[in-house]
Amino acid sequence: MNFKRTASFFIFVIGISTCFATDVKITYAETVRGIDDQPNAINFTISWKNSWNNDRNHDASWVFFKLDQNTRSAHQYLKKGTGRMLWKGSPSMPDAAIEIAEDGTGLFVRAGSTYRGDLTYHITVERDTAKTKLSTRFERVEGVAIEMVYIPEGGFTLGDPYTPALDYGAFYQSDANGAFDGLFKITSADQEIAVGPNDGALYYRSEDKIYQGDQQGPIPATFPNGYGAFYIMKYEVTQGLYTKFLNLIGSTAATVRVNFGSPNYREHGGTIKLENGKYVAGAPNRRNVYFHWDDMMAFTDWAALRPYTEFEFTKASRGPLKPKPNEYPWNTTTIDEMALRINPATQEQAMLNGLTEADLAESNRAQFGASYYWVMNLAGSMWEKVITVGDEVGRSFTGVHGDGSISYYGYADVEDWPEGFREVKGYGYRGGGYYGVRGEITDFNPYSPIGFRTYGAWSGGPRNAAYGYRAARTAN
Repeated sequence: MNFKRTASFFIFVIGISTCFATDVKITYAETVRGIDDQPNAINFTISWKNSWNNDRNHDASWVFFKLDQNTRSAHQYLKKGTGRMLWKGSPSMPDAAIEIAEDGTGLFVRAGSTYRGDLTYHITVERDTAKTKLSTRFERVEGVAIEMVYIPEGGFTLGDPYTPALDYGAFYQSDANGAFDGLFKITSADQEIAVGPNDGALYYRSEDKIYQGDQQGPIPATFPNGYGAFYIMKYEVTQGLYTKFLNLIGSTAATVRVNFGSPNYREHGGTIKLENGKYVAGAPNRRNVYFHWDDMMAFTDWAALRPYTEFEFTKASRGPLKPKPNEYPWNTTTIDEMALRINPATQEQAMLNGLTEADLAESNRAQFGASYYWVMNLAGSMWEKVITVGDEVGRSFTGVHGDGSISYYGYADVEDWPEGFREVKGYGYRGGGYYGVRGEITDFNPYSPIGFRTYGAWSGGPRNAAYGYRAARTAN
């Protein structure tokens, strides 16, 4: 297999329109006093574009709140069952479906019935007074919204039927001698998976165990294997979202988590800077570059989400479809239809031919790089950092969510999660990454087929223009 190309593949000059975010935003949020004169409710207005709810799945916005205390924001916990829509943007919009997380860290908002289009809702929700310290003084509540995609419960298949994919660490079902005996199926959420050169076990080639994995197991039944329903961020973390994080975690933590110190940062599309005491992004919808694993975990803990696994990467890409040889996350075997490109001048992801995400349909997913479930950019943008099954740290991951708080020095404090600087185990890379204007286009960069695990167990790499991230959350 040889798809080697040069960087000139990305150069284009006409017909470009941005297509990277759907402008999800909270335009109004305030605390409201209850009958006990305590500010125990939050009212907010949320809107986003190009939402959908159909027979396959739906999108949703994950919403959480921080009490801005000027130094370090406090996460606001919500009371289960108290979410209520006060009004909607137009009569043609369906009523909102509102689901507060079991742990009270946030809520999902989505269209409550079949729909495709823009949404605006005004919602009220009560804070959990047992978990959230209230004050009678003026409070400034900051709302954060992240667009997510719902991945429904169900089985799927790992691997790639294209035989050369085995040389890239692709999963397969082993025979009694460790040879390829078909692809491996995930059939239940509590499936304990044997790994090794044994009949019926999951296996993969690993010429370099640091890169593809130690070929050990089992993978416990507690590992999030993708069968159960979960939500995943529709896009990689953007620079605007990361500045929101930096501005709300306190100055000490932000000093550790700032990511614009590299001399190549701006050349490769970075626009975050400190201005009048606040972090701002010149291009808030642009993918966040120079992002280390520990930055990602701190963000994820703060947002009350969790990292996702390489099995979930496959499920989000392929869904229940039968695998195709050399299949990309938009479920074709070529990149020929792809109209989503990175503009080398701005480092912005953009659509050719004047397309916008409002034009996205099942018939043209390949043009947008949209997966079976309409998750965007799982290949063609940045390497997706995911929990690996290729070492013991990754296999011990159980999918614990963040609680909305991080340490004073800016670190995630979830014991279930791998750490980057100390452990250097537990995660790997899937999907391929774009290394900038001088980056060479190869057989797995930036468009990597679903099954390729070239660096599936490599927990290395500094902050880099090609290393990105998106988080997930297990559905209630």
